Amino acid sequence: MAQAAGAADAQIADEYPSPETIERWKRLFGYSSVEAAKLITAQRQDVTRERITSKHWALVKDAEEAAGYDREAYEHRQRLPELFNRNGTTIPVNGQEGSLMFGFRMGGLLNSAEKVKEIGEMEELPKIEDGWSEMGPVKFCMVDLRTKGKLEEWLAQRAVLKQ
Repeated sequence: MAQAAGAADAQIADEYPSPETIERWKRLFGYSSVEAAKLITAQRQDVTRERITSKHWALVKDAEEAAGYDREAYEHRQRLPELFNRNGTTIPVNGQEGSLMFGFRMGGLLNSAEKVKEIGEMEELPKIEDGWSEMGPVKFCMVDLRTKGKLEEWLAQRAVLKQ
């Protein structure tokens, strides 16, 4: 943990992210400016998160930087499946015995019902609900557990492959 607290991003965790960093995250992940700033700050402040090693970064650095990533954005990409699950919840569906749905906050790479439908190989658009979060108004998407699995798979592939 001491090593994590001494990491370069942890040293600037209390600073507002630079416009260049926010623009990079908007371009790479499809976030709004507010989402990007909040996620960058949260990642920098999370001293318990697992970081890639310097040796790992040295192996991938040239290719990742050519694709527009810096180390910080690359580490975020590695965490996409984890963030998807952290920002969602499984709930029972009223009236359907034993049926479960997964609700998640839309944004970033999963920013539209059409995209969720395509990736999840759904026949119809998923149900979208309006809501509020610490960032203001948001949309929540409801999908069945089969679709959730497809979305997790797709995000895991994005974590390994460049978008």
